[in-house]
Amino acid sequence: MGQEIKELRVGRGPPLELRVLNDPGPVSIRKILGPGLILAALGVGMGETFMWPRLVIVFGPEVRWLATVGLVIQIFVTMEIARWTYFSGESIFTAGKRIHPIVMWYFYIVAILVYIWPGHVVTGSGALGMLLKVDWVMIAVISLCVIAAILILSPYQVYKTVKFLLLIAISMMIAVSFGVAVLVGKPEHWGQALYGTVAFGYWTDMMSTKTWLPLLVGALAFMGPSGMQQMWYTLWAREEGAGMSGYMPKITGLIFGKEDKWRDSGFYFDVNLDEEMDKWKRWRKLNIYDALISFGLITYFTTLFFTVLSMRAAELSPAALSAIRAGATLRAIDAIASAFTYISPVLYPLWFIVMFLVGWKMSFGIFDAFARGQADMTFQLFKGAQKLGMRKWYYIWVATVTIIGIITTVSGAARGPAFMLDLLAFLSPLIMGSYCLLLLYVNNKMLPKRCRMSWLSTIVIAGGAAFYLVSLFYCTFVVGAIPTG
Repeated sequence: MGQEIKELRVGRGPPLELRVLNDPGPVSIRKILGPGLILAALGVGMGETFMWPRLVIVFGPEVRWLATVGLVIQIFVTMEIARWTYFSGESIFTAGKRIHPIVMWYFYIVAILVYIWPGHVVTGSGALGMLLKVDWVMIAVISLCVIAAILILSPYQVYKTVKFLLLIAISMMIAVSFGVAVLVGKPEHWGQALYGTVAFGYWTDMMSTKTWLPLLVGALAFMGPSGMQQMWYTLWAREEGAGMSGYMPKITGLIFGKEDKWRDSGFYFDVNLDEEMDKWKRWRKLNIYDALISFGLITYFTTLFFTVLSMRAAELSPAALSAIRAGATLRAIDAIASAFTYISPVLYPLWFIVMFLVGWKMSFGIFDAFARGQADMTFQLFKGAQKLGMRKWYYIWVATVTIIGIITTVSGAARGPAFMLDLLAFLSPLIMGSYCLLLLYVNNKMLPKRCRMSWLSTIVIAGGAAFYLVSLFYCTFVVGAIPTG
């Protein structure tokens, strides 16, 4: 006789099935550099390379204390967002549906509303257009089509293709930013940038204006993964086989892969067994180190490098500084390019190319993640969708986000690429405050007591929820400030 299948009912939906927790083995550096690396590759994007340097040029390095606040909140979120996935193999979206289907519907709809704005790739295309003196819209449309083609033609597990390309992109970006910052930065620049990290309470009257306040709130959300990126992290952790995700199927290439039979529920392990809890604690260590090292340190040092670059750029290009203060926000790209020119005129094009690659890799990762998240929720929300299978829904959403991205790029051309990025950043706090509230419930109510998060994580994430939502409410309804380009 086979072993009796035991089940655990948590909230609404199908029960979880009892399995033995996968053993992560000894904690090592190689294992720490897991699903968090792809999150770091996405997290270090336009916020770190464009939005924060632009703010430093305008307000000085002391404004970086706000980035510190944003980074600390996101480190804690990264430590906690995948706790349910490690325990059950299910995404955080499915956890929300177990509370009530309306929770999943909320993220399903908000994701569509927010990510129709391809702000990253169009800003990068704007930089390349400035260099080549051609229409940035054409560059953006071609870039969007290339992203879709790579995902569709992936020769094996799609996640591995995405991770490989993003790691190459972020490695190049960090190497270039560090090298140039060392060459152009003076000791006082490095000292001021480090001091700005802890200049808590620094504020100016201009920071409270309708022009800049929403951009500051958006930049806080863009300090690391923004919007739904950390929710999507749970899907990448599942692809990595983290915790109970090892029992879950994977998404493979449309042409060269094969369809795995998908489940509508996950698994659980016996928390009363000491050997199981020992394995759980090792998984938690990997997740924590992942958040601190793969995400936290990479994000901090990259923003430090770009802060030094932006400070030097403000000195070298006072005309650009005046233009930025007057509202010509894309001049920040040209201003930082001047720091490259200071080393050698030959390096002038390099910054524009780096900015294009940053924007492209951000949208590349977001297209994959958005399609994963929407496919996951489509599969869960619509009974008929399960007949088609998760893999096919993934590619339907890849095609959908590409087409909508092209339409919004063309239709938004008159407002310029920076407007799209600013709008995306401004909307991100809505999602981030919402998923902080979701985490508070899932990690403190749905999980067994031995697997719940600490009081410190609870306090920080509750503070994050209040910060994101109150800031957005204040900007919109009290100050009456929205991004205007």
